[in-house]
Amino acid sequence: MLIIIRNRLGIDIVIFFLISGKYIKFHSFLKFLIAMYIKYSLLLQHPFKLPKMIRFQKLVLSLLFISSLSITSQEKWIAPESSNAIESPITNTSEAISNGQKMYKNLCVACHGVVGKGDGVAAAGLIPKPTDFTSHDFQKQTSGAMFWKLSKGRGVMASYETMLSEKERWEVISYLKSLKSTEKQPELEVETTVKNTFFFNSLINTQTTEVLPTGVSEFSIQHRFGATALNTSFIKDFFGTDLPSNIRLAYAKAINNKMYVELGRTKYGKVYDLGFKYKFLQQTLDNKMPISMAFYTNIGVNSEDFPTVPEGSTFENGSDFSYLFSHRLSYNTQLILSRKFSDKFSLQVAPVLIWENLVKSGEENRTLALPIGARYRITNKSALLLEITPKALAEDEQIPIALAWEIASSAAHAFQIIASSTNNILEQSIYSNSGYNYNQGEFVLGFNIKRIF
Repeated sequence: MLIIIRNRLGIDIVIFFLISGKYIKFHSFLKFLIAMYIKYSLLLQHPFKLPKMIRFQKLVLSLLFISSLSITSQEKWIAPESSNAIESPITNTSEAISNGQKMYKNLCVACHGVVGKGDGVAAAGLIPKPTDFTSHDFQKQTSGAMFWKLSKGRGVMASYETMLSEKERWEVISYLKSLKSTEKQPELEVETTVKNTFFFNSLINTQTTEVLPTGVSEFSIQHRFGATALNTSFIKDFFGTDLPSNIRLAYAKAINNKMYVELGRTKYGKVYDLGFKYKFLQQTLDNKMPISMAFYTNIGVNSEDFPTVPEGSTFENGSDFSYLFSHRLSYNTQLILSRKFSDKFSLQVAPVLIWENLVKSGEENRTLALPIGARYRITNKSALLLEITPKALAEDEQIPIALAWEIASSAAHAFQIIASSTNNILEQSIYSNSGYNYNQGEFVLGFNIKRIF
């Protein structure tokens, strides 16, 4: 609400009330100040009283401003919906809780108190009152919402986005979630499963065992430039960026916390694809379940015009050749097995069957491959990724390889710089076609962008 009052002395007074909610009841003292301000502003006409009037106006405005801030600061602090999708990259271990407790004692005790009840020595004079971390209202929040608030801060609470690293902030959250509430409520569940074996539901080109949390979406862009080599063409073609490129756009949506569907479109072949993933096993901290497992399947539809064929062409069985819609289809079915060996290193294998309904004469419709993927975390926000895919019954062909440097600016966003032996993106195309000869220095540069919301 904005109130502008002009008195007869020509002084404009602007009062800002930062008000949220439907109704705010001003206490009687504030009403008195407003009444006195209006009365003296409108009735005062004598010039010799001007200095006193200005001082009075300043006092009233200051008190009104402080009161309006107090009203605003008491409103409930709710993190944005998107923060609920943020997941911790660390395991909630006793070591993480201990580290978080040390940082809490250094940074938070003065306001929030020794046991987190919001009763620190500095709490009495603060508006709003420091949060009681043991309360049910606080503990029922998602870890992502807590992380967002700790990172952004509000009012007198500082932002710790730059003061603490991402890992340190998550350790503080681990400690806060360990605080026992004095209210009657169900005991907090002890974390038993391994989180974030990989950061996203795909590694570079291959799938991982990761799925999206319930209600969360992911948008991804996969881009591959033209083939280049470690010779003069590397500079002449500007790392391959001057050459024709391939790109895939994809959108994924979680059905629940174990499965999601994905729709994508790839430039080469103008292929539209529909994917589905279901995670049915989760690695546990006690190693009673040592691995995670997921099932993934994808169907691609090539929408490009069929190439012309000579009149009288036949299939290999001798029957007359004619194009059918089914010839546009290709399939990818795989079982993915992964294990997180430490906070730094994760490994997976994914036996895959590729089937193409129409292939050139002499080629196989079926391709069997064994993608192997690894992730090694360098810092809290960067990692090295590797994919290598041996193919069955293809001893004379090169093994597809891809390397990437992953930069995750947050738990919901990542950027990958890629070097690959192929500019194909869909697995149906990668494993059923020959790539470039990296033994002669040929390779493809590219990037992936992933965003969870």
